[in-house]
Amino acid sequence: MSVRFLRSGVAVVACLIGLIPAAAAADGTNSRVTRDSQAGSYTRYDGSTDATMMDCSINKRAQNEPTVAVDPHNTNIVVAGSNDYCAATVNGDVWAGYYRSTTGGASWNDSLVPGYPDDGSAAGLASPAHGQCGAAGDPTQSFDRSGRLFYGFICFNRAKPVNGSTYVTTYDQDGGHYLRTVLVAQGSPAGQFSSGLFQDKINLAVDQTNGSNSGNIYVAWSRYSGRAANNVVLFSRSTDHGATFSPPVRISPGLGEESFADLAVGPNGTVYLTYRNFAHQKSTSDTISVERSTDGGQSFSQPQVIAQFQPFDSNQFSGNGFGDCGDGASSCPSGFTYSRFASLSAVTADATGVHVVWNGELASGQSKVFVRNSPDGTNWSAAATTLDSVGTGHQYFPDIASADGVITVVFYDSRNDAGYSPSRPTGNTADGRNSGGAVDTFIA
Repeated sequence: MSVRFLRSGVAVVACLIGLIPAAAAADGTNSRVTRDSQAGSYTRYDGSTDATMMDCSINKRAQNEPTVAVDPHNTNIVVAGSNDYCAATVNGDVWAGYYRSTTGGASWNDSLVPGYPDDGSAAGLASPAHGQCGAAGDPTQSFDRSGRLFYGFICFNRAKPVNGSTYVTTYDQDGGHYLRTVLVAQGSPAGQFSSGLFQDKINLAVDQTNGSNSGNIYVAWSRYSGRAANNVVLFSRSTDHGATFSPPVRISPGLGEESFADLAVGPNGTVYLTYRNFAHQKSTSDTISVERSTDGGQSFSQPQVIAQFQPFDSNQFSGNGFGDCGDGASSCPSGFTYSRFASLSAVTADATGVHVVWNGELASGQSKVFVRNSPDGTNWSAAATTLDSVGTGHQYFPDIASADGVITVVFYDSRNDAGYSPSRPTGNTADGRNSGGAVDTFIA
């Protein structure tokens, strides 16, 4: 596949993986999504303001884990989300950011999903998340054919009660009007993350076909069971536009640690799910699995393992098993600094078949993005291939989408890292110094 370089940034990724009409991004320029140095740029769902919105407008805090969706009802409407740390200065922690564009991504209006701790609005006080949890993130979004937007996220506390739970928020009127937030799966009020049940890493897809299951909302996520090695993928669906969700059911085997679910709906309404199986005490291997449902999410096939791979996970570079390494109190024995990353998979489906991407290490230690295709989601006779043969740089965090006969893969790539080595994380020299600008966004 041909590979193109893009400038890094939420806006660029949003434009391409969301497949905005070509005219909207034809000039290839970046559009700033979160305007955090302009008074009044953040507003509540109803256009009003409060202390959190005023601070978010000017405090220049970080955002990460962006998500994006394009409205099939009106393709000039583009929405994005992130873990938005602007909420922390007033509320004490991160919250789910919600950003909307009516200009195909050229300009944006910024907000937060209602329910943050300091939210005194009617919608905020009515949210089931309000008062139950103080930190929200892991955003995932999708529209239905009528312009309803569904925004999934997790919410939790960093101290007892942890309450790690999953929620779905609904915006109607092409994402312009907040409607409600619904609890999908409740976590336990444990005293720490390593105990109790924690619902995490939510992913959401909507049936945008004109078939019998059109409008169905499908949600998958990881349930972590404390220190037990039986983390599983759970699933729920809504058939009433997000008003209610079915009781969660387990759809992964539960043989070890299964996580990072990703969903897609094919043109005939078949639902596809991929996730990663983590190696655990030699009882399981690092693999990528795929499942499918042909009855609108009422049942799923047995998982098919389509890849066994060597993972590219940040904790392998720390020297103490930590996933994040910084400076001072956050430093790691290795001396490297980096933010958390891990190998994961993503899936899309179109008229040509089912397409899955993931990243993993070659024998040299270089992380590459792999792709494997199936004509029907059950026959995986074609071998996996890498996106390219470039011998420098780590590739990771892939995502994939298909529209109008074009498949697009977006991923991070450190081929321009001056300090690159297959044995080191991006952005680090051999003696633990920062190597400068290290990661760019590419599409293939």
